[in-house]
Amino acid sequence: MKENFKSKEYFKPCIRFKRREHPFDIGMPFSWWRGHYDRHFLNNLYERKENEFEAFYKYHLKHFLEVNAGAQEVEFYKHLRDLIQDGIAVLIKEDNPGSKTKHERTNNQKAQLRAFAEYLNSIDQWAVRPKLEVYTEKDATIARLQNQIAELEKQISEMKEYDVVQKIRIEEGNLPTIIDLLHQLRDLQLPSERKLLRCDYKTPYYKMISKYFSIDGKDIPIDTAKNYFSDKQNDIDVKGTLVPPENKLFKIVPDTPKKAVKKINKS
Repeated sequence: MKENFKSKEYFKPCIRFKRREHPFDIGMPFSWWRGHYDRHFLNNLYERKENEFEAFYKYHLKHFLEVNAGAQEVEFYKHLRDLIQDGIAVLIKEDNPGSKTKHERTNNQKAQLRAFAEYLNSIDQWAVRPKLEVYTEKDATIARLQNQIAELEKQISEMKEYDVVQKIRIEEGNLPTIIDLLHQLRDLQLPSERKLLRCDYKTPYYKMISKYFSIDGKDIPIDTAKNYFSDKQNDIDVKGTLVPPENKLFKIVPDTPKKAVKKINKS
């Protein structure tokens, strides 16, 4: 004997002549035709946010299992999935582009139903969706991942353009000397009183040292280089924060402009 699915109550209605006890309850407290359960469910769904989808689903599932003896979740899931698909089809059929207000409302409702359909797809443990739909989704995912891989390979290829066969070798024990020279370069001013080098961050300096310099042929850990550019300039307990005086071997001074030299000689 074929089971009569229409006789089952899928969604929890609000109690007649009482205030809505829960925002997920469907229908109205006064007169409404119980044969329109599905329509009232959709009307309530249109008001839900995406982060409420799971709670909304479980709320009505709990009611369905309680009022229908021996019922299984898969039956509720199938009914709900069909309802959403039918709802989208009806909206597409009844859409009226000539009415701006109604067209905009219809688009919003379609978007809401499609978002809820995506949620249902994510919890489909019974493989209810047609195989063609599943395969189409997997093909789209594969194509998207292939595009991402191609983009990443392109980025890697571009990054390799900056690789070097041999790093600039710093004589052992003289990393602080190079750091001191970089600090001086960062402070140099042009005759216009503008900075010769301008950067709001210290990241490029210590990353450049770690990537392109070595100490006696050994790589320089990025954290080691970073310590020399710490903001804690007065914190002597931080290793490498300060350049020791004995490593300050050079001083970068601006060259005297030629016009200024001539003027001094004339005087």
